[in-house]
Amino acid sequence: MYAYKDLLELAGLTTRLYTLLSTLHNLPPLPIPSDSPSVEVSHVDVKVPITAVANAEDEDYTPTPNEQVLVKDLSFKLEEGEHLMVTGSNGVGKTSVARVLAGLWPVQEGGEVRRPADGDGRMGVFIVPQRVYMVEGTLLDQMIYPHSYVEFKESGKTEADLMRILTAVHLAYLPAREGGWSARKEWRDVLSGGEKQRVCYLSGVSLLVCS
Repeated sequence: MYAYKDLLELAGLTTRLYTLLSTLHNLPPLPIPSDSPSVEVSHVDVKVPITAVANAEDEDYTPTPNEQVLVKDLSFKLEEGEHLMVTGSNGVGKTSVARVLAGLWPVQEGGEVRRPADGDGRMGVFIVPQRVYMVEGTLLDQMIYPHSYVEFKESGKTEADLMRILTAVHLAYLPAREGGWSARKEWRDVLSGGEKQRVCYLSGVSLLVCS
């Protein structure tokens, strides 16, 4: 009788974990890694992927894909050192193109996306998301993400190196304003939208600095 509530909570947690694991196992393959330093998109239709999640308890459930094509027959090739800016009004599919490049959305049949790979065979493209991810911890933890403090120290870099990066993205005032590198705050509430975007970019640069 007393365990009934605990069992209900456990059932809810296991259902969420099962949904997470099954979703991860059913993710589409990532874009094809290439030895070339170029990014190439060939005849890709950018569509909103299947929005419904299959109900594990219903064996006859069939998810229905969204047929809306956001971008039709997209093709481009970016060589090393080239730049591309995608512009347009809200909702036309600008972010959707980045999702396809990142491998978050599947490439529809007939299209192909190739991205450069690094020395370990992993994708050599760093995606800065539109919605910034802020980690819990100190200001230093936020700046060196995804590295830990131990990895940051082992890299031989110092806080002075981080200050140079902060200066480059016009955030050199942050440590003094927030109480130093060891300050702990809810950073997604403390930082402004522009500051969060630049911190996200800084995390990507720190990843290269520490590696």
